[in-house]
Amino acid sequence: MVMFSLPGCGQGSPEHASPMVSLSRTPEGAAIAGATQVVFTAAVSDASGGAVTVSWDLGDGRKASGASVVHVYATEGVFPVSVTVTDGAGGVTTVGSSITVGSLSGRWRLSEGGERFYEHGFDIAQVASELGGRPFSVPDQGCLGDLHGSVASPRNVRFDFTGCDGNVVRIDGTAGGDLRSIPGTYTHPDGAPQPMVLTRE
Repeated sequence: MVMFSLPGCGQGSPEHASPMVSLSRTPEGAAIAGATQVVFTAAVSDASGGAVTVSWDLGDGRKASGASVVHVYATEGVFPVSVTVTDGAGGVTTVGSSITVGSLSGRWRLSEGGERFYEHGFDIAQVASELGGRPFSVPDQGCLGDLHGSVASPRNVRFDFTGCDGNVVRIDGTAGGDLRSIPGTYTHPDGAPQPMVLTRE
């Protein structure tokens, strides 16, 4: 969990302290567009002891309310996020941060385990939570089938393709927080899952 705590911009009567607010989110690192469910949470301390209103600007045109909100970003980018807390005595505090949202589209090389496999990597195309594309090899004999799969929250990847021997191979992994590597397993039906790492080129 990443915690952000910033001073508030208080308003209201001089004798009244504005609410204290800290903002956190999970998961850490970058989110994947169309897949990662980002949970934003505001921890509020208010000296008045009364009810407070918590409202969010999620940076992509979406608004929300409540102490905790869940959001999936549809597009890539760096989005400013702010939460505003208002209490019954007129105190107002706003804190903010930002979140980076990326995609898995691109060329991913089998940087570990590649010597054991015919495939050298995968050209992945991500649309929302669906994954498509093709494996590649050097030289490419044209016998590899297209890949099909999906990415699920927070950054879990699964796809399969038909290998040159006609068997279906499955790739499972979890993308790192910088979306530069995917450690996981390569499973051929003739054997046990083998460890591998995909690295973005």
